[in-house]
Amino acid sequence: MVVTACDPCRRRKVRCNGQQRCQQCEHLDLRCTYTDNQQARSRKNAVRRGTLISEYKIPSTKKDLAAPASPPDLSLPLSTAYLHNLIPKYMAYVYPFNPIMTGDEIQDSIRKIDSDRDHAAFVFAFTGVTIDLTQSNIAASHVSEQVAELARRAIELRTPLLPGTRPSILRAITSVYIQMCYMSLGQHDLGFFYLREAISMVHLLRIEDKALMASLDLAERSRRRRLYWLCFIHERFMSIFHFSPATLSPHTAFPEDDPALGPWISHGWMQVIKTFLLLEPTFLSLWIGDRTQVTAVWVEQKHRELDDELWELEVSMLTDSQQADLVVTRQWMRTLLWQMAMSNCLLSSNASCPSLSLETPLRLSNQLRRFLTKISQNTIQIHGSSILNKLLEILNTIADVVIHGQQVSLEETTSRIDDIVFMKDVIFSFRNLQKVSKNILIEKMHLIRERFEHIEVSEQLEWDGSTP
Repeated sequence: MVVTACDPCRRRKVRCNGQQRCQQCEHLDLRCTYTDNQQARSRKNAVRRGTLISEYKIPSTKKDLAAPASPPDLSLPLSTAYLHNLIPKYMAYVYPFNPIMTGDEIQDSIRKIDSDRDHAAFVFAFTGVTIDLTQSNIAASHVSEQVAELARRAIELRTPLLPGTRPSILRAITSVYIQMCYMSLGQHDLGFFYLREAISMVHLLRIEDKALMASLDLAERSRRRRLYWLCFIHERFMSIFHFSPATLSPHTAFPEDDPALGPWISHGWMQVIKTFLLLEPTFLSLWIGDRTQVTAVWVEQKHRELDDELWELEVSMLTDSQQADLVVTRQWMRTLLWQMAMSNCLLSSNASCPSLSLETPLRLSNQLRRFLTKISQNTIQIHGSSILNKLLEILNTIADVVIHGQQVSLEETTSRIDDIVFMKDVIFSFRNLQKVSKNILIEKMHLIRERFEHIEVSEQLEWDGSTP
């Protein structure tokens, strides 16, 4: 029986096999050290699991991944060396949130790039997604041009689906990556089209067929379910963003634990699935359709589901990158819920339920700011257009409340504007912030400045065009 755990495992409170370089540290590429220190063992000195992983990460690996992936020169063929250099960045920033194609499978596609059109199409889509998510903060129009060109080549290279042929997981994830590229480029209709294409392939792969799935080994069965849930998550987001009906029901089963995936990816992925399950059919139909059917009872129920202390505890043990995705998503959902309550005139200044309070968006903005100040800007930006669109929805709502809300004390007004300034700076740092969204925010910043011109902090709402 193992009586001594290594320092990273002990502080993260996970099972350690006690070897010289334990299984957990080997998997996460951490420094595996053993210290006999009573103070370090105390619960009081425990730290968040995500922080611990960052603290023990091997420096050389961390340094290599921190460098952004430069866009390729597409006037030349993609070099094998360039593509292989993208794989570690993909595994760090793309795979944890799209855990379908592994690094080994990408290497196989790179080997087949000249002999198989579908593998070549996947390589272009993989390249586009990876450089897009690792260059979200670089103010360079050529990055967007490169992403658009890579998506175009991926589309043109794919072989058609003809009678007697079946789609593959490779083809389905290629469509998902093309969708992600077009969402980043602001081509939302095309994003919707290629997501629906991926969903059609999911149906043709018969992932809902229990007998077929039972005939597969655990790794393949789990991967196919992850593909299903990935499309489910993307479609739920698109349904809110694009005001389009959702076609995928929740799968009858969660993905089985796949040892090859790694515990921190599995745990984070399950939290994403559970979070998007909150966007159930009633939520979507009320958002898209007749909001006069929104009731105070329903809003209070959804608020309780979103205000889950156990969820907060579990998420606090994830990496900063996973936390950024999940925390912003929850705040975004709370904002959507508040908007629906407001649409049906259910809000009041003394409501017992926070989601029925006029002040809720302001409280959410303060909470979100406190969280975002604890993590790096890059940790936010690697989530690309998904997290950007959620932040835009949140900030637009906060700005509207400040513009049209009742006058409050100077101290409270200053605090609210300060939160808006902070959120504005975060959003304007994204390379792929679309011109229309930017102009809407700039106009709201001007309105707030005009209303509160007597407050010094409102000068920070000015935007001179120098920020990306």
